[in-house]
Amino acid sequence: MHTLLEQEPNTPGFATTEGLRTVLNRLHGGGHGAWNADPEARELVLFAANKYRRLATKWHRDEADAAHAAFLAMVAAATRHADDPWAVVTTAVARTLKAETRADRHMISTERARHPAKLVDDPPIRAGEHEEFVFDILHTSRDNTATDEKSAVSLTGEAVRFLALLGWPEEVAEASVDYVTDRLASVGNRDTAFESLRRDSSIPAQLDIPRSSWTHLVRLLLGGRTAPGIPSQRGILARVLLGETAATLLADDALVLAVAGTTAEWCAA
Repeated sequence: MHTLLEQEPNTPGFATTEGLRTVLNRLHGGGHGAWNADPEARELVLFAANKYRRLATKWHRDEADAAHAAFLAMVAAATRHADDPWAVVTTAVARTLKAETRADRHMISTERARHPAKLVDDPPIRAGEHEEFVFDILHTSRDNTATDEKSAVSLTGEAVRFLALLGWPEEVAEASVDYVTDRLASVGNRDTAFESLRRDSSIPAQLDIPRSSWTHLVRLLLGGRTAPGIPSQRGILARVLLGETAATLLADDALVLAVAGTTAEWCAA
C-alpha cells in the first residue's frame, strides 16, 4: 500500500485514501463556509473534475457535473468514515451521472431515475429528435394498408393547401410536394434529400419554377439542416405530420412571409 511519503511527486496529498479523509475531516470541522475558505478545497474539486472526466464522457455529461457529484459525496459523513473514501466518491459519481443521463432521456427527475425499476420501457420522443420521422411514416404508408395511404395523402394535402393559399397554383404545389416526398422516401435522409433536390433541374424546369424559388420551396418543405448542438428547423411536411393544418400554419407569420417570398420571387422571374 502506498503511503503519503510514497506518492509520486506533484501528486496532492488528498489523492490517497487517508489524505482525502484528512482533508474532508478538516473541512467538516471548519464549519459553514469551510469549502470556500480552505485553500485545498478548490484544488480538491478540480482534481475530482479531472479524475472523473472520462466517466463523465461515458455518460455524456460535462466534467462539471462530475465535479458537483463528487462534491456532494465528499460532504457526506459516510464518506469520511468509510474504509476507502475515494471508492465511495467514485461510486456516488458514477451513479449520479448515470441517473442524470437517464433523467434527461426519460424527461424525469434525477432522483426518480436512480430507480430503474420505476422507468418506462420506452422514453418519450422529443420534438425534432427523429429527423427522419417524416420518411419513416411515408415509407410505412407505401408498404402497409390503405389507411396508411390515406394518411400520406392527408399529409401532402395539407401542405399543398397551405401553399395554394399563399399564391402557388394548386397543380404546381401538388406536383412539387409529391416530388419532394417521393425523393425523401427513396433517400431516407432529410439533408441528403435536400442536396439531391437542390441539384435537380428537371422538375423545376417542367413546372417552370426558377431554381432559387425551387430551392427555397424545398427547404421550407423539408426544414433546416441538422447540425451538432443546433436545434433543427421543422419543415412544413414534418409540421403537418405532427397534426398542424393549413390553417394553423397560416398563423406562423415567419413561415407565411417565407412562403410568400418564394411566391413573389417566382412571379417576378
